[in-house]
Amino acid sequence: MKYIKLSEGVMKNFKNKTAVITGAGGGIGGALAKALAKRGCHLALVDYNTDMLEKTRGALSQTGVKLSSHIADVTDKKRMAALPEEIIAEHGSEHGHIDLLINNAGITLQKSFDTHSIEDWERIVNLNFWGVLYGCKFFKPYLEKSAEAHVVNMSSMTGMLGLPAQSSYCATKAAVKGLSESLWAEWGAAGIGVTSVHPGAIKTDMMQATLKDSDDLTAAKKNMEMVAKIGMAPDMAAEKILRAVQKKKMKVLVGKDAVIMDMMKRFTPGLIHGLFAKVARKQHAAALSNLAAFSNHD
Repeated sequence: MKYIKLSEGVMKNFKNKTAVITGAGGGIGGALAKALAKRGCHLALVDYNTDMLEKTRGALSQTGVKLSSHIADVTDKKRMAALPEEIIAEHGSEHGHIDLLINNAGITLQKSFDTHSIEDWERIVNLNFWGVLYGCKFFKPYLEKSAEAHVVNMSSMTGMLGLPAQSSYCATKAAVKGLSESLWAEWGAAGIGVTSVHPGAIKTDMMQATLKDSDDLTAAKKNMEMVAKIGMAPDMAAEKILRAVQKKKMKVLVGKDAVIMDMMKRFTPGLIHGLFAKVARKQHAAALSNLAAFSNHD
């Protein structure tokens, strides 16, 4: 397909633009909504959780920007295909365009590959990858009508390297990274910027959402405590992401831990993966010990 070159311009500001944010009910999505509203950007907030979505919208009700909320499961292809026109109708866009799409919705499971069921994989792949792909595919016709369109796809620090007990999360976030880089190359000719975002530890409730599904609850809780201690605040992450959009960056690392991991991956890959292998061996030994104790108890 031959693209028509629309713009080489950068989105220097967000005032009076229209942005769509999936996973807007909290975490980075909610922080991005707040940061964009502060800049005068009109918002279409998307989430599957009605209560959380309305909480975000309520917090922005005094900002003076146009707000709409849309209950949607990003894994539902038909729902995602219908969403752009629903948003256009709500916002009354004269030219039927969307300026900024932020594919933010995602989850993680803290489980080993062996304990991941096929259903687990389907759940994670559908949300973390297909949700992003549906967003890109179905919103593309509306993005290319904008003079300064941009797409933000939420990958992760783990999209650059594999962590133990995070195989599905790492795999899907690596897929988002690859998709984003391809679209950055292809869509640039149509004047659409694409940024792949790679956060490290961020103080959100993402790990809490699937905590009960972890196969090592003690280790999962320790990971949550570590994130709460060293993680970046969502508001700070949102600011860094929006600066990357304004600079039309292909990739942005969010958090010192993401920067350090990226450097270690590039310059000392044997060391960083060796450390992860050591962690995995400890986790495996602990699991065997727990199994033995349970068997002896019986």
